[in-house]
Amino acid sequence: LRLIKEAAAVLVGEANVKDVVLPKGARCVIVGDLHGQLDDLIHIFTLNGLPSSRNKYIFNGDFVDRGKNSCEVVLILFALKILYPESVFLNRGNHEATDINEEMG
Repeated sequence: LRLIKEAAAVLVGEANVKDVVLPKGARCVIVGDLHGQLDDLIHIFTLNGLPSSRNKYIFNGDFVDRGKNSCEVVLILFALKILYPESVFLNRGNHEATDINEEMG
């Protein structure tokens, strides 16, 4: 629960729309629709490296649902958001909405 509470505190403190500033030579990896696929998340990090000030990530929602590792995926993303608040950006997708989550799991 501590991880969830700390992630919530970081996210609540951010604006709904955020500019992502890339220093010269830095890059930004954009990831969408993980749907609880932990293997995909690990593969993305293997190919692109972990987040850092020079390696930013934008996760465009749909972190959960369908895959067997939804909890693991979202908890990893929360941990990374806490560790790298200016390098990891989490955009909520429709699968993070209560009604979709209740229907789809």
